[in-house]
Amino acid sequence: MNLWPSGYEFFQPVMQYFRLHRGKGSSMVDKGLQRGINHEFELQLKAGVLQPLVERVRNDDTLSLEIRNGYVDIYYRGGRLLGIHEQAKGARFRTEFDERYFGDGEAYPSRRPAMAPAKTIKTVADAEGWVDAFAHYKQAMDIRFSLHPKIEREYQQAVVRDNNRHWSGNASDYVVVDIEYAQSPSAFPEQKANYRFDMVGFRWPAEGKSRASGVVTPVIMEMKAGDGALASPQLKRDSDELSPGLIKHVLDMERFLTPEPGEDISGPFALLCEELVSMFELKQRLGLPSLPKRMRDFKITEVSTRPEVLFILANHQPSSTILGRELKKLPPHERADYRIATVTYAGYALFADNLRTIDQVIAETHE
Repeated sequence: MNLWPSGYEFFQPVMQYFRLHRGKGSSMVDKGLQRGINHEFELQLKAGVLQPLVERVRNDDTLSLEIRNGYVDIYYRGGRLLGIHEQAKGARFRTEFDERYFGDGEAYPSRRPAMAPAKTIKTVADAEGWVDAFAHYKQAMDIRFSLHPKIEREYQQAVVRDNNRHWSGNASDYVVVDIEYAQSPSAFPEQKANYRFDMVGFRWPAEGKSRASGVVTPVIMEMKAGDGALASPQLKRDSDELSPGLIKHVLDMERFLTPEPGEDISGPFALLCEELVSMFELKQRLGLPSLPKRMRDFKITEVSTRPEVLFILANHQPSSTILGRELKKLPPHERADYRIATVTYAGYALFADNLRTIDQVIAETHE
């Protein structure tokens, strides 16, 4: 299956990379290592046994359906509420829910549904059983998150909601196509890397373009909650491994985006662009509200050659000096346009006019 639809020009470096490494118009990475689902899975989501679950996502803005490598996850407050895995070529689907959300001997126990939903979805009734059970499972996650907060992931899903849904999603200049994005280490084994990003998506319109244009810019986003998440100290003494602060993120981004000698773009970045377009179009076909109305019939004609990297900082204390200190220590960052998102008023909708360059933020921060 060619993930680049015929008639699309996109940008030549990606297509040239694919032709060089695997042949005209095809991806250089095994499909089992890519974000995406097969046609039968898609049909079951649109009008088959899984349709009740999609309909619930359409009518519940606390939920987000995300495409994985051959399966889908439904997220709630940044945690996975339900995983859905295809079996028997789309005849049935294995479900996954993390039972640890119910805890063990918690002081305030969660109540399980009177009838547990089917572990394998074979019929519409099985899917409806999961929809009915969501209230109990969401309550279990609420209580678990109260005891063991996952604030950064919860803020992350708020970014998705503000930029993909409701009136703010139609006004925003950005769309989140995937959360908890990960590339399999087996996709590019020679790099011995495990690339993971909080969110990936598009800026539209691209810089210098209007909404009449089909040009989009790939965007990688990292969410940081609190000033304690900004630094990148060594995880262990006598180790080069760093904690995931700003410096670590920039090192990872630059490695991800640096092409091999003689190539215009890197393999991992080429794969990201391919997956972004594929996931975006799949969500369009599914009619998911996780795409803003302004983009539900939008046709991508070109992907910008240079990505953006956005750092979204939640609850930064303006009087703190750590942000300025960490930004001054950043390694060279030349492979993308690095920006820090700010707001005029509270909220997570992202607007190009509210972005600051690294140098601008350094100049504005306290010493």
